[in-house]
Amino acid sequence: MDVDRRTVLTLPLMAAFGGLVLSACAPTSQANGGLATVRWGVTALNGNWDPIVTGATGATITMTPIYESFLLRGADGSLSPALAEGYAYEPAGDAVTFTLKRGLTFHDGSAVDAAAAVAFIQRAQQQEGSALAGSYRNIVGVEALDEQRFRLALGQPDHQIPYLLSNRAGLLTKPVAAGDEAAQLNATLPVGAGPFRVVELVPEDRIVLERFDGYWNAAEIHVDRIEISGGNEDAMLVSGLRTSVFDFASISNLRIDEAEQAGLDVIEDLATNWVTSFVSLNLNQAPFDDPAVVEAVRYAIDRDAFVQNLTAGHGVAVHQPFPPGHVTFVDELEQEFTYDADRARDILADAGYADGDLSITIHPFTGGEVAAEILQAQLGEIGIAATIQVDANWGAGYFGKTYGIATYGYVGRDSHVQALTEHFDTGGVLNLSSPYTSQPFQDALAVVRATPLDDPAYGERLRAAAAAGYRNGSTIALYSSPNTWAKQPTISDSTETIEGRLGWTGVEVTEEG
Repeated sequence: MDVDRRTVLTLPLMAAFGGLVLSACAPTSQANGGLATVRWGVTALNGNWDPIVTGATGATITMTPIYESFLLRGADGSLSPALAEGYAYEPAGDAVTFTLKRGLTFHDGSAVDAAAAVAFIQRAQQQEGSALAGSYRNIVGVEALDEQRFRLALGQPDHQIPYLLSNRAGLLTKPVAAGDEAAQLNATLPVGAGPFRVVELVPEDRIVLERFDGYWNAAEIHVDRIEISGGNEDAMLVSGLRTSVFDFASISNLRIDEAEQAGLDVIEDLATNWVTSFVSLNLNQAPFDDPAVVEAVRYAIDRDAFVQNLTAGHGVAVHQPFPPGHVTFVDELEQEFTYDADRARDILADAGYADGDLSITIHPFTGGEVAAEILQAQLGEIGIAATIQVDANWGAGYFGKTYGIATYGYVGRDSHVQALTEHFDTGGVLNLSSPYTSQPFQDALAVVRATPLDDPAYGERLRAAAAAGYRNGSTIALYSSPNTWAKQPTISDSTETIEGRLGWTGVEVTEEG
């Protein structure tokens, strides 16, 4: 095999993520036999703990303590080793070989080897309901070369693959068959190779993690135990922190001011860890199979109303899936399809639609009823009658591509190309119109994939692909807001987070209080 360059990554002491030093009150350690414990409150636990199947990237935040990826990406875009020590592209850029570290195991003691990597990638491509199938579409072959090395053959040159495997899409699971056995990752105890192993999982209630001594970077994991508690009302998380029920909590933007007024510290950074809320249209279903209707909906949306009502001033209106400052953010897109209800009504009238001719059903993501109500009112202003249907099994309709219109949120990807393909490509988990994709997007996508990441033209080509995807796709972004955590004042040194990942390297718990 001809290889023109081998990339062997080096890891600084604190890895790709900064340390979060937690100074919990003394009762925390005493209550757990002296263990360094972090009590983490969330509104809802993951409904699915299999990183291949779950479509919610926000779930990555609570899965990364359990699973580890092949590589890690820092906030500056640099890659560093995790399960893999390096990778090498072949000269044409259409194949890449990864080399795993020796002697690593999953939590159950089974080997982390090339065979496990191959099984993971094949399951990601074949598992029914896989949320990663679209992301892996350019991988046309995978093989183990020996115990440490596995080779990926690509359908077209693609220099994004190391980033693709650096977080959510590369969270390696213990090998299981692409069938019913995979459901064990959801229903019982998830088995990964991350810094913490699962010792207890009570669906919808709690998951308890303990430090895994076999983790490749165990020397930098100082927390013994993480207890994640679900089923908490957002309004109660701040009081839970104030009364030391929790040390750490995931809170909504609506609670930021309350947390700060309570003397708590808040971690928020729109540039590095964010969520973009959006509307998805299904271009395969009436009335959205009519381009005039899609154009009218784009002009009908007043994004400022969503920001004012849903982010308590901590969000920003956007016309694309990325916040300002992101490398994929296209400035000129913010000037397109700006709110103009009169123009939207004229577009519908010119297409032959009178008020009341169009009726649709909006399917909001769990907890997104208020956003759906705002959308409903705005569409009503242009003569589209909308009803709201809250579905207990929303994921089946959204990821099954059966809805005509739905709302959702997105927290980024480590690969910029993956971020685009998820929204605009065939098989994209966020593309409600899949298998629809546009030729302008495909043309621009091929160009950016073939561009090395250090090429001066990379950014420009990436943004060209983003613009082509947005203009011809079915994702209508509403606003971006920061993913937010609150902590007790005794917790110092905020963690560095990046697009859906919360790292635990270097975290320490003391008995100060």
